[in-house]
Formats: sequence, structure tokens, C-alpha cells
Amino acid sequence: MSKDTRSLLVLTVGYTFAAVLFGFGANVFSFRSAYEELGRETLIQATSTFVYLGLALLLVFKGGWKGVLATLFMMVGATAIIWALFPLSLGLAGVGDPGGYAERFARPWPSYSNWAVFDIVFVGIAAAFAQGLRLMAHVNPKGRRDE
Repeated sequence: MSKDTRSLLVLTVGYTFAAVLFGFGANVFSFRSAYEELGRETLIQATSTFVYLGLALLLVFKGGWKGVLATLFMMVGATAIIWALFPLSLGLAGVGDPGGYAERFARPWPSYSNWAVFDIVFVGIAAAFAQGLRLMAHVNPKGRRDE
């Protein structure tokens, strides 16, 4: 394994951890916002998507097309782990009033597939688009200058 591939793998694992940490926190604060009827849930979830996008772009700038693939692995892994931690985030959000949260957010839990698919597809397409733009930035549309 080359040094660049190894460093990209380490970055992918680290960024996956960062995405899980941020997504978990976003879920906790989204539940609190929904419970207190503050109306900030959309802003919180959009912010987490922009954080995922930032991490994805860093992977693309480091690894090129391999970075796009690493982005997809990061997003699939992060969304799976965040969904697995969903009950814990609901529990942490309801520490102040567990009975109220249990009554308000009773099972069945909402489907995470819509959010997960949007996050994975949006960030994956954005990463591929960024890499395509990076490649096109080095192309002269008028042809070679030495002709």
C-alpha cells in the first residue's frame, strides 16, 4: 500500500469519526429543538450536511478520484453508525424530561432512509463534481498554446 493511499485511509477513518460525532450531536440538538418547538431542526440538519460536504471536499482534494470513493465510504459508514446511535441521541436529548420525550417521540422512530439517502447522494455527487472541476481547471479550452 502506497503512502498516499495509507494517508487517505487514515483521513477517511478520522473524517468518518468526525462526521459521526457531528451527526450524533446534530440529532441530539434536533430532538431538543423539536421538543421545545424552536423550529431549528432544519437548520441543524442542514448544517450537518454542510459539515459532511466540507469533509468530503477535503478527501477529494487529498485523493482525487480515490477521495471520491473514500467520501462514499465515509458517508455510508457515518450514516449507518449515526442511525445505530439514534436511540442514544434520543435518550441524551431527553435527560431533562425523560417522560415528556418518551411521550412526544414514541416509537416507531422516523425513517432515517430519506435523510441517509439524501446525505450520501448529495455529498457523493458534490465530491465527484468537485473532482471533475479540479480536472477541468487544468484544461485549456483553446488548445495547446505552443501550436
